[in-house]
Amino acid sequence: MYFPVGWPKYLDVPTGGDEKLVEVCSNRERQLFAVVTTQTVYIWHCNPCVLITSYRRADDAVVVLGTNKSALWRPDSSYLTISTTGGHLMFFKVNVDDTYLYSSKHKNTSHYRVETTAADTVPVPSLSLSYNYTVHIPGDITRLCCLRDELLVATGGGLLKRFRWEGHANERSDISIHGIPFSVDLQQSREIVLEIPGLHFTHMEFSNLLGGLAVVLSDGRAAFISSDSQRYEPNHVHAVWAPEMKDITSVAINHRYKLLAFGRKNGQGIVYTVDEITGGMLLSHHIILSTNDYPEGCQALGPVSMMRWTPDGCALALSWKQGGLSMWSTFGAKLLCTVGGEYGMSPQCCKKNPFQVKAMDWSMEGYRLWMVNGVPRHTMSMDNNQDCPKPTTHLIQLLFVKSALTTNPCMSNHEHLFLQGEDKLYLNTGDTILKTSNTDTAAGRSPVRHDAQIRSLASQTEGPNKLIGNKQWQVVPVPYSYLTSNSPLKFAAVDRSGHCVTVAGKNGLAHCALFTKRWKLFGNVSQENDMTVTGGLTWWRDFIVLACFNHYDERDEIRMYPRVCNLDNAFATSIKVPSQVLLLNVFKDLLVIFCADYHISLYQIDRQGTQPNPTASITRIQDLSLANFVPHPTSLTCITLTSLRSEIQKSNNHAREAESLIINVAGRVLMLHRDRGKVITSDSTVKKRNEMPFCAPIVLASNVENLWAVSGVCHKKPHLTESLWLGCGATGMKVWLPLYPEGDEKRHGFLSKRIMLSFHLKIYPLAILFEDAVVLGAANDTLNFDTLSNHLKSFQPSSIPFSTLERTTQIYLHFILRQLLRRNLGIHALDIARSCTSLPYFPHVLELMLHEVLEEEATASEPIPDAMLPRVVAFIQEFPEYLQTVVHCSRKTEIALWPYLFNTVGNPRDLFQECLTSGLLQTAASYLIILQNLETIKISRQYATQLFDVSLEQREWGLCRDLQRFLRTIGPGDEEDELRSPLPLSNPNVYPLTNPPLTPKDPAMPGFKFHKTLPRTRSVSGGGPKTLDKTPDAAADKKSSVSKRLNSNESSAEDYYIDLILCRHARKLLTGCRIRDLGMFCAYLDFKLGKWLAKERMRAAKIDDMVHALQCLHRDFKWPMPTSSFTVSPVSNSFKSGSISRSFSRSSSQSSSLITNGLSNDTSPLAKSSIPSPSSSGITKSKLTRPQSLSDSVISDAKTEEAILQHMSYRGSDDTSTLGTGEESASTFGDCDNLDDTMWSSNHNLQEIEKLSLEMVTLGPPQSLKELRHLFSIFLDANCLEWAFVIGIILRDLSAVSQVINSASLLDSPLDVLGRMREGFSFLELWATTECPSYKPVLEAIQPQAQALSMIIEQQPSPPNTPASTRASTSSETSLSPMEIKRQSVNLSESEDEAVKTPTREDLPTETEAGSCAIS
Repeated sequence: MYFPVGWPKYLDVPTGGDEKLVEVCSNRERQLFAVVTTQTVYIWHCNPCVLITSYRRADDAVVVLGTNKSALWRPDSSYLTISTTGGHLMFFKVNVDDTYLYSSKHKNTSHYRVETTAADTVPVPSLSLSYNYTVHIPGDITRLCCLRDELLVATGGGLLKRFRWEGHANERSDISIHGIPFSVDLQQSREIVLEIPGLHFTHMEFSNLLGGLAVVLSDGRAAFISSDSQRYEPNHVHAVWAPEMKDITSVAINHRYKLLAFGRKNGQGIVYTVDEITGGMLLSHHIILSTNDYPEGCQALGPVSMMRWTPDGCALALSWKQGGLSMWSTFGAKLLCTVGGEYGMSPQCCKKNPFQVKAMDWSMEGYRLWMVNGVPRHTMSMDNNQDCPKPTTHLIQLLFVKSALTTNPCMSNHEHLFLQGEDKLYLNTGDTILKTSNTDTAAGRSPVRHDAQIRSLASQTEGPNKLIGNKQWQVVPVPYSYLTSNSPLKFAAVDRSGHCVTVAGKNGLAHCALFTKRWKLFGNVSQENDMTVTGGLTWWRDFIVLACFNHYDERDEIRMYPRVCNLDNAFATSIKVPSQVLLLNVFKDLLVIFCADYHISLYQIDRQGTQPNPTASITRIQDLSLANFVPHPTSLTCITLTSLRSEIQKSNNHAREAESLIINVAGRVLMLHRDRGKVITSDSTVKKRNEMPFCAPIVLASNVENLWAVSGVCHKKPHLTESLWLGCGATGMKVWLPLYPEGDEKRHGFLSKRIMLSFHLKIYPLAILFEDAVVLGAANDTLNFDTLSNHLKSFQPSSIPFSTLERTTQIYLHFILRQLLRRNLGIHALDIARSCTSLPYFPHVLELMLHEVLEEEATASEPIPDAMLPRVVAFIQEFPEYLQTVVHCSRKTEIALWPYLFNTVGNPRDLFQECLTSGLLQTAASYLIILQNLETIKISRQYATQLFDVSLEQREWGLCRDLQRFLRTIGPGDEEDELRSPLPLSNPNVYPLTNPPLTPKDPAMPGFKFHKTLPRTRSVSGGGPKTLDKTPDAAADKKSSVSKRLNSNESSAEDYYIDLILCRHARKLLTGCRIRDLGMFCAYLDFKLGKWLAKERMRAAKIDDMVHALQCLHRDFKWPMPTSSFTVSPVSNSFKSGSISRSFSRSSSQSSSLITNGLSNDTSPLAKSSIPSPSSSGITKSKLTRPQSLSDSVISDAKTEEAILQHMSYRGSDDTSTLGTGEESASTFGDCDNLDDTMWSSNHNLQEIEKLSLEMVTLGPPQSLKELRHLFSIFLDANCLEWAFVIGIILRDLSAVSQVINSASLLDSPLDVLGRMREGFSFLELWATTECPSYKPVLEAIQPQAQALSMIIEQQPSPPNTPASTRASTSSETSLSPMEIKRQSVNLSESEDEAVKTPTREDLPTETEAGSCAIS
């Protein structure tokens, strides 16, 4: 309710000498404060906080009469009395002048003229103190108190002496403690008279509403003294004991809630209420610090020294003798405590608590707490250089903000956090402020319209998680022009949308639309001054509804001001009411008010859409008297109309009518049902037909501070929205929940239709999100800052930290579900839970419920006869989050509690297997951690391997990486030795990952991430020289790692088994044409793909169906097929400037061997290099021709079919491979002079070339392009020509296809590989002709390379006469059909598969070739 904000204010009191502050006391209006020192009295004005006057006593008078002790104001502030230590009462008259202090002074000059108005003058009255007279009180003075118009003085002799403020003593009305009969109650108990000598009153406080006096006796007992007579005559006085209390130290009375709070010597507080029937004192609640938050509790703080209720009775300030300040709500919920935390962390606070409260009092509306703080000031002694504590005191103001519910309880219908301060508002509305849509503001329209449907905040936002996650406060300052003469704020309200706010102070009102950030004030100041808001204000659609007192006409009114018009009475709708309005509220189109004459009035509100100024009409429906249920009008703290009934039924009516009237009378909630039994005749008047007769009230709950009820109904969550929510202070929250009958329950009329459930919260509730199952609150946080100068260090202002305000949230759904399960109402719990499964934190709700029950039952000191854990587990099993809930709860619980948990939920082995069956691999990984702590290493490794296999199949690459590290770190010696640390990524150059790694499901960047790698060389291929890892350190590391493997045979076996699994899965991916998955597999699992492909190029890397492989690449990489209007780029996306040429260039140093032999056998690095240097022009020319030994007919065919393309060197991407330029270009065939220029003479070819230039728009995603090029380079380096050939085709990059053909000519490529490539290309042509015509231009463009491949096959020398080679030579030398070639290739692959079925250790890679296993 009340929360401190900002720095405390240290007020400079001009004390002299050794004077100490002893008392601070406010008048009845709490606008003037008397600050009393041992010799001087100061009068301060609260707002603005300025010193008005002072009166200093003479030194001789102090010696004779004693120093000042306490002070008390007369109720009308005309007198001030001071008690002294010498037993004297000093009366001072407060004189008021007609002028004001600190007024604005403007001088008119020739340059400008300023007119001073009343609004420019700060209303600080000019006061003076004049000494009147002194009265001597025998027996010392212990306490002062106002008894109506008299001054009541408690003396040390046990007397209550009564004085008139003019100075006359009324000795006949004096009350002696020995003449008061004491009893437990006023009906049955026997009265006794105290005869103990020396007994007297130490504390007392009078309450006019309770009609009595709360007192504390010198022996520690407490009582409440009341009288049967209005004049409080001694013969009619009797007292009622506070039961079983003998250590009371202080007392404070809450007039509004009729509570008596007592402080005790043990540091605790106890609160009683007066029974209206017996007159006895009944225990309400205790005020005690929890030992969970404060281990020492209240014992180390000493006795309670002082207690003060706020002016509205919604909070209690309590201080201890040893130091410390705390704030408590009306019924005992802790709001603030300065014990521990940031208040005790600074060096100054370590010596003594910063709050040593000697006296305190609240200002008007409770925004400031005035305190006399006794903090020792440490000064340096000039003699011995030691700290000499010198007692001193400070006058401190602690600033507070409070909830709008304290003075305007109609705000409980809104799902907003709304706090009000002295001059500003704190608003937290989730996403609604951010949702001031751009469409509305751009169109100049207001996001708040009168016809807008009222919805919950969750339905207005994209998701409830965004709403709950917004913890920012929107601070709205109130205009200074309004606060100047109307401070402080009394009432504040926000509309349901959270876009409009309105405030009311001393006079008038102001409102603001947050989307325009402009305030509207009264243009006519006299209209503002003639109106005072008395009963609160609220929003109805686009109107402000308020109850006020009209000073001009001297009557009470209800007014409605439209928001869109100027703030003027000309646009207002007003209606006269018979007496002062204390409370009001709105339900749909009904207005309900409560007046000081105990009557409730209902009004019908109708909007009349007159343009441009809308108006509203107010029609009274009926009146209802509450005189029999409300003891005093101010005791009614809340009133609201709801659609709730005790007899509930599911209704499809969206516009529910008002069914009940709920009131809060001093913490006791009463419900008045609408009487449906009374029939209104048709001939009745309209007013009679609209009347709502009510039944007798029923009591729902007691000790209630706030209540919330939703006006709308959500049929998806009827249990939560048709409930009544009650905030009950220290006892937590209560919810009056509906129980909808189902099935056989409809026949049992005796079953209750509603149930009251209670649960504790860790936060103080201020708002409830009904559909989101979340409670919103606020909490105080502190920040400590070091002092900035030596002067400040001596003054010690930083000992009290800076206070901040933060928004807090708490989920309450698991409390409700648990309470229902405890009462065997599991069916209703299931209904509620199933309606909330869409909440993003629903799994967390189940986890909280299971964790709390487990902690309570597993740590119980005695056996629990009816355990809740089996019921909770059975309940959670109804939801798919069951396995996840169990494992998350177990991992957050101590291992000692696991046996109790798994005895109920089952064996974790079974739960692990169930996760694998259900595909919940991440949950299974969590169970693996459980099994690691419960089972042996061997079993843990077995389950980890099983999960590893399934994760590989499900492509959970992140989980696979973690499981691989897990398997490599645990070894056979782990039963004795500690675990090894996880292995780092040792191969970052193969599909290196970002940090954090991107998963395939990441929408921002799908696929694996590439970085710049080392220049590719042929050394990665099988026969080339190795150029990497040649540094001495790398060699030393490899030698040491190899020696470790040799020294640890057990560990090598584990690594061998893991590598076997990886190689087997890599082979499965490659044979299944899942190339992208293979890339992700290598990137996450540190698998050296290039070296493994070099060994698998004759087995797993072969392609039996090139059409299927091409289609798989299109699907996996989301690469688009060529369109019908197909165009092909001669090069990739990076070769934008590529042009067409008919020949490839070649190196002059290699041309002779190529011409002579037809195929180059040069194996030099230059001949094998696939990364040539670009020429100066960026253009490389390569030549592909027929050798001279071929027949002329073959050459002529080549001339008509070939289309040799010129290409750019590739720049600007991760892949830098090209064919080369200049001297580094290697030609596979002879000179280009043998080729004609016939292809340019064909118009058809020219049209195709034009289409090639437009192919850029049909390329796939950029990320897929990078991935395909990276894979192309790896396959080409590993001499896996078939896959490189297919990737080059899908890229539509003729340079890449030419690289593959060049590699096939430069290396000893097996004949069956080349045959499968030629056969696959034939099948691609057939597929393109029959099924995908758009691919024909691509295949036609690479016909020259395909013909060159055929020539390479024809020029291959005959292999040795072996069965395999015979089939190969037959396929190359004889003319076979494509199907025969494919059948022979399949037979060859089957024979190779049989040869590698049995793996051996020699087949595995060494440490330098980890992951390059060729075994499947």
